[in-house]
Amino acid sequence: MKHVLIALNPSKDKDGLILYNVISKVSHEFEGVKIKVLNSYELASNEIDDDIDLVIVLGGDGTILSVARDINGYKDIPILGVNIGNLGFLSSVEYGELESSLKKIKKGLYSKQKRILLQCNNGEKSNVLRALNDVVIARGTLSRIIKFDIYIDKKLYISFKGDGLIIATPTGSTAYSFSAGGPFIYPDVDVVTITPICPHTKAMQPIVLNSSSVIEIKVDNNNEEIYLTVDGQKVIKKEDDEIITITKSEHYAEIILLDDYDYFNVLRKKILYNSEKEEGE
Repeated sequence: MKHVLIALNPSKDKDGLILYNVISKVSHEFEGVKIKVLNSYELASNEIDDDIDLVIVLGGDGTILSVARDINGYKDIPILGVNIGNLGFLSSVEYGELESSLKKIKKGLYSKQKRILLQCNNGEKSNVLRALNDVVIARGTLSRIIKFDIYIDKKLYISFKGDGLIIATPTGSTAYSFSAGGPFIYPDVDVVTITPICPHTKAMQPIVLNSSSVIEIKVDNNNEEIYLTVDGQKVIKKEDDEIITITKSEHYAEIILLDDYDYFNVLRKKILYNSEKEEGE
């Protein structure tokens, strides 16, 4: 590693001690490495050097989601997520494991897993939104139910009424989609899912599609409030009868996984058993 970018969520490290320790460990493990530090909130407005070998993300799942969106399009920049937040499901390692993880990376004991990104476009090429987890179309808090017409590759799939829709990647299948009844999808499977939010008909069920599918959604909200949300972070108010088009992005997020990474262990520990604990509280 010659050039490393550290993307820090400053709200998770207000005194800067974690950042100081991470810089020290990276410098010790990779002699002569050049380190650049950027605030994760401002990453999109900063130019990222093409020669970056690794992005170390310090934060939680939300920080990884935002960084993955902001650096996508840059050539082959893998992400090492270091959890200093709460859940940390998307993180590659916990903060306490960083030193041993860097040693493994130095020895080549890791792999790079490509994760698909969704692209949401309203016909305006200059206003493309991308998502690592999901795109959600849902009514406002006090709005009436919404009518959706869903087209897949120009063919009508279904028309239904409900509170909203979740279009998720495999990475996002463990997030909002899971809460709404959608299936778990292994992270590197090349598919997307559509999961309804509180449908008013049993005919509308979650569906798994090839990621090459073009999904078009016409929304009839009777002039009530409706919002499009990307990864639970970016929110845009939509207009009545607007057609929302969602496709797979040509870019990927590249996540570093160490040789002992066990997806099912992480799934049990941070999603399945964690959900059971919350239900029992």
